[in-house]
Amino acid sequence: MNVKLCLVTTGVLFFTGQFVMGQKKEKDSLKEKSIDEVVVTGYQKKSKDEVTSAITVVSAKALSNFSSSTMGTNALQGKAAGVNISALNGKPGGGSVINIRGLGNITTSVGASNPLFVIDGFIVGNDQRAQDVFNSINPNDYENISILKDAAAAAIYGSQGANGVIVLTTKSGKSGKPVITLSSRIGFSEKIKDINFRMMNASEKIDYEKKMLALGIAGYTSWTDANMATALSMDHDWQKDILRTSAIESYQVGIRGGNDKSKYTFSLGYDSDNGIVENIHAYKRYTGRMKYEANPTDRLSFGASMGVNYSMSQEIRDRNNAQNPFRAMYSYNPYEPVYNADGSYNPTKQGFPILEALKYNPENINSLIFDGNVFAQYKIVEGLNFKTQLGGYFNNLRRTSKVLRGSYLDTVLGINGSVVEQNQNRFRYINSNTLNYVKTFGDHSIDLLGLVEYAEFKNDYISGTGRNFSSPSLSELDNASTPFAVAGYDELYRTFSYGAFLTYDFAKKYILTASIRQDKDSRFGKNNVLSEPFWSLSGAWNITNEDFLKGNNILSLLKLRASIGTRGYNNIGLNLNNILMSGGAIGTFPTINPNLNYGNVDLKWEITKSQNYGAEFGLLKNRIRGIVDYFIDQKKDFILFVPNLGSEGGAYTQSINAGNLKNKGLEVSLSADLIKSKDFVWSVRANTSLMSYKLNKLREGEKERIQGINILREGEEPFSFYLVRSAGINPNNGNEIYYTKDGGTTEIYNANDAVLLQGKSPLPKLFGGFGTSVSYKGLDIQADFTYKSGNYTYNYMTRDMLNYSSGATSNMRADAVNYWTTPGHTDVLPRPNNTTNAPGGITGLQTTDRFLQDASYIRLRNVSIGYTFDKKSFGESFPVNKIRVSLTGQNLATWTKFQGDPEVSVGSGENQTGAGQTFINGAFAQYSYPAVKTYLFGIEVEF
Repeated sequence: MNVKLCLVTTGVLFFTGQFVMGQKKEKDSLKEKSIDEVVVTGYQKKSKDEVTSAITVVSAKALSNFSSSTMGTNALQGKAAGVNISALNGKPGGGSVINIRGLGNITTSVGASNPLFVIDGFIVGNDQRAQDVFNSINPNDYENISILKDAAAAAIYGSQGANGVIVLTTKSGKSGKPVITLSSRIGFSEKIKDINFRMMNASEKIDYEKKMLALGIAGYTSWTDANMATALSMDHDWQKDILRTSAIESYQVGIRGGNDKSKYTFSLGYDSDNGIVENIHAYKRYTGRMKYEANPTDRLSFGASMGVNYSMSQEIRDRNNAQNPFRAMYSYNPYEPVYNADGSYNPTKQGFPILEALKYNPENINSLIFDGNVFAQYKIVEGLNFKTQLGGYFNNLRRTSKVLRGSYLDTVLGINGSVVEQNQNRFRYINSNTLNYVKTFGDHSIDLLGLVEYAEFKNDYISGTGRNFSSPSLSELDNASTPFAVAGYDELYRTFSYGAFLTYDFAKKYILTASIRQDKDSRFGKNNVLSEPFWSLSGAWNITNEDFLKGNNILSLLKLRASIGTRGYNNIGLNLNNILMSGGAIGTFPTINPNLNYGNVDLKWEITKSQNYGAEFGLLKNRIRGIVDYFIDQKKDFILFVPNLGSEGGAYTQSINAGNLKNKGLEVSLSADLIKSKDFVWSVRANTSLMSYKLNKLREGEKERIQGINILREGEEPFSFYLVRSAGINPNNGNEIYYTKDGGTTEIYNANDAVLLQGKSPLPKLFGGFGTSVSYKGLDIQADFTYKSGNYTYNYMTRDMLNYSSGATSNMRADAVNYWTTPGHTDVLPRPNNTTNAPGGITGLQTTDRFLQDASYIRLRNVSIGYTFDKKSFGESFPVNKIRVSLTGQNLATWTKFQGDPEVSVGSGENQTGAGQTFINGAFAQYSYPAVKTYLFGIEVEF
């Protein structure tokens, strides 16, 4: 319903659930009037009474306390039941992995699980590029975010909505005097201290090396008293040399205003986070946004929302080798100095000076993103409206990598300097047209929406590599005298869609909805360009609107919901459907051959069939509120990569539709105002999700697929760990004992003894968040925690740091000395001089479940304290409406048994995130950019 709130002398409005309270200045009394809470579902806006689907709304305020380099998707972590978010790593400006209601599919590439992103009605897409556009918007410009989780909410998006939908609404102008806001935050961040382990200092490492030499371990050398004294005098912590405390600053100015006919908002922002790694500036961002809405006549309204983002980042190598600073800070020995005697950088026993490389092997990424959306709506007759909308984004991405002439790496490679220039342009636009008919007759109302939509995406890429710089002072591509490589391509896909959405409402008590949509997409095989219809049916019963509950003082809200429907998935490569030719060369002779990926003309959509059963309740005038949802998502025909395609001689691969996957879960959200008075409010909140996953079928003729240390097997949890099991050590001789595949034991390591470890996968069984907020007059305090449980991560870092075969050149963990020395020892590391644990006398710690660790954790994600000075503080004549000052801390504490940071997504970026590489979220930890602890001071002034 529409409610006009007439409180002429009202100074402040407080929105609390389904009520709005106006505080009158002269009496300081509170008056309450019922008002409908509006939920944005993408194509439409609905009052909360009319919603029959599983939708979570997160306010901008809940996301406002994070560092400017924490992207919007990462800030959502722990804020909504059923939404599992992991930052790719701790790099400023980095993206995230998002799973709404469990594993989206079994595609092992970054972004495969992404939901569909929608910004002010503009459907951005569901790939990693779309997440980049979403994250390009400054969180200060957010109004709220709606997360659509079930088929009733997402099926209207058809082939794009299988993994859920995230709908962002940016701030709009408001009628009245223009409001100008200036805000600034400055602060710093530092690497989270190593959790549950410590590295050796110089004395410990030298003593360890002596012991290894005495045991006859190859590679270790003797120490003289003089050398040892010199080494001990150089004792230092490489983390302090390679890392630093970062500097963070953020500034934004905004203006909002309007009248009855038009509303506007403008903002400009600048953010900088130079990161925790020496010699580089990690991230800078310049943002601007404009939104305008007008209704010049009773029939016509139109508007536009546009934004620009220009970001600059300096990159580090995120690979498990000597060029990775986060491996170097653990590998370099504490007695090795940063500089040689002549002032040059010391390459250490690792053979590579990382601090020199950060200076003289720079890599930069510059990204420019424009996103825009315009609409016009015309009332044809009473109740019948036509709306047309055009949205799009353009993203120019430029990446430059250099090896400067004379640098250490240049000397090793002998190339006299090199430069790689990559330029990519991405452009997507979409035109949506809807015809909406709304009719009310008595207690009955219907809302019918018809939709026609067209989208197009284009991508072009070019890369050039040059070597042998003509001058040591110039390093541009034009200065490279030896052309080395050139590459480029163009991509294009189109989609066309039509659908309808119907809502029937009886007296706000009984609501039924239905939707149907069908899509054409050029990415699928020519025999399946047209999808099957995606549909949904749902219903809700607002029990508290029944007459028999009127006047009760206990139950203020009770709604029951149920839905069923199907959704599709189209976030796939552009040429999986086409049989293409590729050019090449043999010597100087050009050649052409079929692509190694043999196109599938029958390729079709992955389909998710969803069921959802939910309840919403409120007690004591919504002082206590809760939502419970149980869901079943059945995913079938998922796209599976088939190697060694037999029909083509075994040399080719193909993508096919195969198998099915089931996710089941229970979501619970609770919140309560424990104390609620005029001046003092104390509230608590929590959400949790319990998940189960099962791979019901892989494909005909293939019951399992091994992917490194993980496996897909029918009847089991996807990506369960597949490892040789350690049976501890033999207390008599110190040798490690291994279980064989059939359950026996042996002291001979054999990788073929690996088995699936039931119940152990990177997928969490339980996750969520909880927090509390306190406000007293102008003071506000907020704390938020996130948690995950039941997920496992393979800790390669632990294996490396305890492996005596690495200690000749690398530093070790302090507990590496806890190895077997005498008969009877148990619960220790194997004896280092064992040479019988593998065929051929291979030594060292092997890849077993010894290093598979429970990655469950609880993290104090955010704490903020602020004070707002309003007109009462300064007097009515003061030209400032309010001033708010705040202190914020991020990632302040972590409780876990994991040895290291348990919030792992990317284990090794360049080994996992590139094209054609296997990415399994959280599968292993291996020296990626760590999470950081952040402290911020903020001030906001409103005129």
